[in-house]
Amino acid sequence: MTDPKPEDWTDLAEVWTAPAETPEPAPELARAVRRRATLATLNFHLEAWGAVAAGGVAVWVALRHDAPVLGLAGAAFGVFALAATLWARRGARPGEADTPAAALHAAIRQARSGVHWARAGQAICAGALAFILVLGLSHPSTALPVIYLISFAFIAAMAAFYERHARRCRARITRHQAALAELE
Repeated sequence: MTDPKPEDWTDLAEVWTAPAETPEPAPELARAVRRRATLATLNFHLEAWGAVAAGGVAVWVALRHDAPVLGLAGAAFGVFALAATLWARRGARPGEADTPAAALHAAIRQARSGVHWARAGQAICAGALAFILVLGLSHPSTALPVIYLISFAFIAAMAAFYERHARRCRARITRHQAALAELE
């Protein structure tokens, strides 16, 4: 039995000996880390510039309406909020995720930054309460009870949101550390 065309094994040999393409390690995790990093950067800029704007408006109101107590309280709140935002985002860059271990380490760093962000948010909520109290004491009004009620309810909801975020980040840290331990 002779085959009219000889078998050509060169194609198979090429495929067999060619280095395999290395897939991206932990693609879902790497994508999630990149997505969270992008959202964190956007959020950081909104918070930081919002704190600067709040301090600027407070100074403007103080100068324009001769309200030094209000201006000082607003500027102090703006500086505090900016400092807390900067503290929360230190070390927030997750880094490269070129291996599964690196992706897990990046995700852990990112989740720790999320816990810091939540704690800073809760501290800013406390600062907002203090500012609202100063505002109410320096400019009494008959509408003050309603303003306090609405403001305190909103701030309490935000503090609860930050606590939920911190718990989710701590759970993520625990999962990633367990996965890292299995990997090693």
